[in-house]
Amino acid sequence: MNIFKTKLIISIIAFGLIISGCIGVGLSYFLPTFDWNWFVGLAIFYLIIESLVVSLVEKCSQKKDKKQLVNMYMLTKVIKVITSLIFVTVYVLTVKENIKAFVAVFILFYLLYLIAETFIFMKIEKRIKEKNSSNE
Repeated sequence: MNIFKTKLIISIIAFGLIISGCIGVGLSYFLPTFDWNWFVGLAIFYLIIESLVVSLVEKCSQKKDKKQLVNMYMLTKVIKVITSLIFVTVYVLTVKENIKAFVAVFILFYLLYLIAETFIFMKIEKRIKEKNSSNE
């Protein structure tokens, strides 16, 4: 694994741990009845999904075809949405309580990781431009 990819994955994991801690503190004050096992599962789910997304996109960015990179961006979004729907469905079918609170926390995680993912993708694009300008 190259250093750039390692830095990206470490940054997304650090972001995830910080965000999970902040959301956890907020939940302990505002929703003390929230199921902590599912919260931990949710945090781990997003850490794994985002690490895989960053890894896939960075690997695909090594190739110079822009169309393929855009396709990878879209593929990762589709994978993320489908796995998210599966995760929420499993929660709804197994727990059947506090669904609104869970979905609200889930959407909060989704949006925060979407912002982080956007910054990571911008770093990848910037690196591609720097490589292309140095190759010319």
